[in-house]
Amino acid sequence: MKAFRTTSLLARQSQAPLVFSRSPYLRRYRSTVSNAKPDVSIVEVGPRDGLQNIKTQVDTSIKIELIQRLAASGLRTIEATSFVAPKWIPQLADSKEVMQHIVASGMQKSINFPVLVPNLKGFEGAAASKAQEAVLFAAASEGFSRKNTNCSVEEALTRAEDVAKACLAQGIRARGVISCIFACPYDGPTDPAKVLSVAKRFLEMGCYEVGLGDTLGIGTAADTEKLLRILLSEIPADKLAGHYHDTYGQAVANVIKSYDMGLRTFDSSVAGLGGCPHAKGATGNVATEDVVYMFERAGVATGVDLQQLSETGDWISKQVGQKNGSRAGSALVAKGQTKPAAPPSSTKVEAASPEWRVESDDGELRVSRAGNVVKVTLTRTRNGNALSNSMVEGVTNLYNTLAKDPTVFQIILNAEGKFFCTGMDLSSSGSSASGDQAVKDDYYNKVEGLFVSIMNSPQTTIAVVDGLCYGGGVGLAFACDVRLVSPKARFTMTEIKLGLSPATISRHMIREWGISFSREAMLSGRTVTPEELKGIGAVHGIASSAEDLERLLNEYLQGLRNCAPKSAAAVKELVRLGWNDPGGEEQTKYVKHVFEQMMVPGSEGEHGMAQFRKKNKNVDWGHFWSSKLSA
Repeated sequence: MKAFRTTSLLARQSQAPLVFSRSPYLRRYRSTVSNAKPDVSIVEVGPRDGLQNIKTQVDTSIKIELIQRLAASGLRTIEATSFVAPKWIPQLADSKEVMQHIVASGMQKSINFPVLVPNLKGFEGAAASKAQEAVLFAAASEGFSRKNTNCSVEEALTRAEDVAKACLAQGIRARGVISCIFACPYDGPTDPAKVLSVAKRFLEMGCYEVGLGDTLGIGTAADTEKLLRILLSEIPADKLAGHYHDTYGQAVANVIKSYDMGLRTFDSSVAGLGGCPHAKGATGNVATEDVVYMFERAGVATGVDLQQLSETGDWISKQVGQKNGSRAGSALVAKGQTKPAAPPSSTKVEAASPEWRVESDDGELRVSRAGNVVKVTLTRTRNGNALSNSMVEGVTNLYNTLAKDPTVFQIILNAEGKFFCTGMDLSSSGSSASGDQAVKDDYYNKVEGLFVSIMNSPQTTIAVVDGLCYGGGVGLAFACDVRLVSPKARFTMTEIKLGLSPATISRHMIREWGISFSREAMLSGRTVTPEELKGIGAVHGIASSAEDLERLLNEYLQGLRNCAPKSAAAVKELVRLGWNDPGGEEQTKYVKHVFEQMMVPGSEGEHGMAQFRKKNKNVDWGHFWSSKLSA
């Protein structure tokens, strides 16, 4: 028998009291935990193993918010979902939507999101959803294997081998998990030799680690020691992980015993969520809060913020209508050492950068897309992104096309180079230099059409300005609904110094800047700063640097995820009519129309109110519309 090192957890007991952070959830992503490498790895299985046995359907937006909250607490491995056929686990039928959000958010760059994969068909779905790790499973008992997967243990392992082979071929990591390591509800006590055999098979097929699942939650520290002595005689401790259910209140003791025998990875579920439909009486997984509390009290770093974790456990328990299964988490909330968690959309959590996919690039305009957001970048830097005929036509056509696309919720307009836009093309080859009045009229109509297409876009339009704006370039930014700028942004209507007047853009400037401010800026031709415009509400965010501007945009977009797109389009029209026709017949008719349509069956209003009654204030409208459009 190979010798294994034991490091008694009790020997590491810290004399220092455990200090709980009192900072609220309003913090930046990843700022709440130490940068030091944790002493143990916690695999959070709540979003998958924890939710799958809940009878009442949990909304996709709740699952996504749960994942966001867990990530913000410092957890770096979160089992996200399952690619089992929906007829077997209807609770996780939205696996594609959950993974779509994870991929779009960019969280995979710093956090591991394993997904459960039962067979090759499930693997195809996981791979298509860009999963980076697959969890394979098999039982150590024949009775449970046939009840849970309708096949023998050998057949289950053969399926797992096929999936593992496919994973390795595509660079996807594979992890194995064994059910019923101590006992089976159908066969009785499990032979440790059988557990060893299954674990070795998982490792031989290429799994980097094997989780040991006490499905019934029946094991004790003595049982754990007995089993691990056998497993560790042939398998290194760093290839094994503990996955203990807490039916008999022994799970934390089993974690301690496993740690003392060399294991450093443990599966757990926030608020102790979980259970198994084929193991009558079995309760959930060991609560993550209890495991973190125990380790941190013993001086073993987990890298997890216990305050945020406890808040999340309290929140998800209320969302699914279950009692909080964490003793530590419940006690901390009851003592008032934690505050109710605010939803991610209202926080200053640093949002991950969207994964932009370039859809076209003609040398003047580059169009990129990430989920429901399109980004239009002016790239004609050689002439300061001036409004040439081709650029005006390109941007106008693009906005008119996007106006008909119900899958696009927001449009970002930004630019490369020193200038955001220098306005009308004043070069000798530009239309403004032509002696032909028909050419000038045509150019005027195109420029007017450009501003109208942006102003009337049903999507929320956001100008992201990191440079200088002159003349029509100022109007281009302020035809948009929202302005986010860097310290380098400057706005100058220079027309008066050239013997011109800002005719086309004047209505946009007066509407956005106000009469008095606009008049003075136009008459003086002076440079207007972001701070001045922020003071009058015409600029909505000033970043500290060009790099910080990306963070500011990402946070703004994250907040807009919870804003219904059709409602946003209605708001824009209400504002337009409030400016153009205050108190008029057109405004009156539209106000009545909006009111009447707000709660019709199938509308955003009906769905939003239903979610509100469920106490879900963070509706994922991307998922809502993708479901409607694919129906």
